[in-house]
Parts: sequence; structure tokens; C-alpha cells
Amino acid sequence: MRIATRIALGVMDFRQRRQKIRRQNQYRFWFNLWRTGASAGTTVGLVWVLVHPIWWVREPTQITIRTEGLLSEARVRELLSLKQPQPLWQLSPPALTQALQQQAIVAQVQVRRQAFPSRVEVWVQERYPVAVLVPEQQGFLDREGNQLSGEYASILRQLKRYPELRVQGWHPTQKSLWPQVYQAVMASPVRVTGINWENPGDIRLQTELGWIRLGGNLQQLPEQLATLDRLRHLPRQVPLNRIAAIDLSDPQAPLVELRQEPPKTDRQ
Repeated sequence: MRIATRIALGVMDFRQRRQKIRRQNQYRFWFNLWRTGASAGTTVGLVWVLVHPIWWVREPTQITIRTEGLLSEARVRELLSLKQPQPLWQLSPPALTQALQQQAIVAQVQVRRQAFPSRVEVWVQERYPVAVLVPEQQGFLDREGNQLSGEYASILRQLKRYPELRVQGWHPTQKSLWPQVYQAVMASPVRVTGINWENPGDIRLQTELGWIRLGGNLQQLPEQLATLDRLRHLPRQVPLNRIAAIDLSDPQAPLVELRQEPPKTDRQ
């Protein structure tokens, strides 16, 4: 009896293991089938995204470009080198931004992709010139000392934003000093129309009072311009045509350099 019981229990245990293995195999079959179906569905979805017109940029009107005027829409499109038709996902905002920021005239760029309908929006903020480099072929300077191309001269005249300030003797090594100089000059009560930087040890300003010698220490420029403001009524005492220059290298002791009067001839 004991042997028969053991055999019966062994048969039952074997059947239970077979049923368990069968259930596991069925589970694996249905899981693999589901996984294959999901993968196929994803692939079909991706193919639909790639080929459906709604995800493509096909017309120039789908790309909106806004600038402040110096850069034309056509010029921005040329810089972006956009090819159409092109899938929306291939238009990378960082790559488009980098392509525009390589231009010295561009200060800031924002690029945004939009779906439904597919479109790209580009905003460009330009650097505006505040001074003309002499000779003019050298271009312009913005308020931060960035040198800009002279190709924008005609557009600046059309916009009535052509700079009055002229800078002679500019060198890129002076860029770090320029913001301080420009800010001080623009705040001066005495109108400044030119800066001569050819000799760093003898920087000169062209003003309504004539040429002003500053020397080479730009740290005292605000004090020098304050002294110049106190001299603005000097033409009441000395005619402007007699003033050759005003030396403010020592703002505490300004020196007015006069032209020699032509010799008087005796009438016979």
C-alpha cells in the first residue's frame, strides 16, 4: 500500500509540474505576441509621423522670421540655409540658433518649433551701431565694442539711425575700455562728435568746443568731462576760432591752447 501511495503521489506531482510548465509556456507565448504587436504598432506610428504631411515643413510661409530691421527676412533665411520640404523634427532649434549667432550683428536668437500645424518661429535681436569707424570701410561699433560690418550703412540711413559719433584709430584691444568710454561720452553735457584713439597716450575728443586732449588715463574721464562742462561758456571769453585745443590730461588744471593770431599788416 505504501508503495502504491508513493507512486500515485509521484504521478500527481508530475502532472502538476506539467500543467505549470504548460501555463508558463502559454504566458510566454501571449506575452511575446503582445510585445511583437506593440513593436509593430510603434513602428507603424513612427512611419506615419515621418511620412504624414502634417509633420513636414514644405512651404516658406511655415517659417516665421522677425527681426528689428537691420537683418532682412531674406538674409536670415539665407543664413539658416533651410531646405524644403523637411521633417519638423529635423529642424533643431539649438543648431538654427548657433547658425545665426555666428554673425556679429546678431545679439540674441530664439527659435521655437510648433506642431498642428507644423511651423518654425525665429526671433532675431540685432546689435545696433552707436559709432562709425574711420575710415568708414571698417564698419561700426555697438555699445559693447563689437565691430560690425559696414554693409549696414544704407539700411541705417533708411532707418534714420546712422550714428553721429566717429571713432578714429580703433583697435580690437580697446574693446574692454569702450563701454566705459561710450557711456561717459553719451552722458556728457558737452556734445561729443568724435574720438581719436590713434595715440593711446594722447586720446582726443572732438566736441562743440573743439579738440579736447585727455591724455592716456581713461579712469579720470568722468572727471575730465565734468571739467569740460564747466568750460562750456569759454567761447564768451575766447572766440572758438582761437581755441586750438583744451588740455584736460590734468582735470584739476585745464589748459587752453590758443592759435596764434595772424600778424597785422600796417596800412600805408
